[in-house]
Amino acid sequence: MPRRLLGLDLDGTLLDPEGAVTPRVAEALRRAVGAGITVAVLTARPARDVPAEVRDLIPGAAYWAYSNGALVQAPGDARPHRLAGLAPHTVQRLLRELTAIDPDWTFAADLADATVARVPFPVRETRPWNNVRHVAELTLTEPASKILVRTGGAVGPAEVARVQEAIRDQGDATASGGWYVEVNPPGAGKAPALRWVAAAAGVAMHLVTAAGDGLNDLPMLAAAGRSAAPANAAETVRAAVDHLLPGNDEDAVAVLVDLLLAEDGTRAAPTD
Repeated sequence: MPRRLLGLDLDGTLLDPEGAVTPRVAEALRRAVGAGITVAVLTARPARDVPAEVRDLIPGAAYWAYSNGALVQAPGDARPHRLAGLAPHTVQRLLRELTAIDPDWTFAADLADATVARVPFPVRETRPWNNVRHVAELTLTEPASKILVRTGGAVGPAEVARVQEAIRDQGDATASGGWYVEVNPPGAGKAPALRWVAAAAGVAMHLVTAAGDGLNDLPMLAAAGRSAAPANAAETVRAAVDHLLPGNDEDAVAVLVDLLLAEDGTRAAPTD
């Protein structure tokens, strides 16, 4: 049987609305790995913001991609390694250009080991994050995985388009839901990370299935051989996929795994 890969967004797709991996989803992931399907989790979160209780329920054989794919981690690797980054001088230039568009926008930058937020980025919003530094100026000495742009309201396609117009080809604007436009390094994102994982796992892209719910998942969904989205996904995402699943409050990923295993005629037992 040809090797297959299942690429999964984390928040809104693999996790339920409370941010947890349900028992049914955890068991389905174990069955997928037991059936020979490579599992990859691709998230906008940095590695340090994936809770241990979530990570412990994902099979140890899974690949991970963090910060919208800027960093990737293969099974057995001690730390993620960088696929893409925004150079410190590029970050400074982008912040000047974005501030010129709207002086009320506030910013933070994800680094490999910390998030740096420029005052007056809202402190209350950073409290759930790990290793956050609030600074007067974003004077970086290492590449940023992405920039977070706080525009002051809920983010949708219009806000993403406005940021993209401001930064031109110096980065790729997207959003994973919520309050931030996320600026990725040019040509980076979940799609290149998914291709990297597929190559590392020896899986042809036409045998990759991807599932996600946010605007930042669209390139990944387009790159995969087939795509799926939970019912809670953004309308733009639901319109772009091959399969519409139940919501993440109804174990969407477990339903997708059942579909894949049924197509393969597989009845694999759970594995540790």
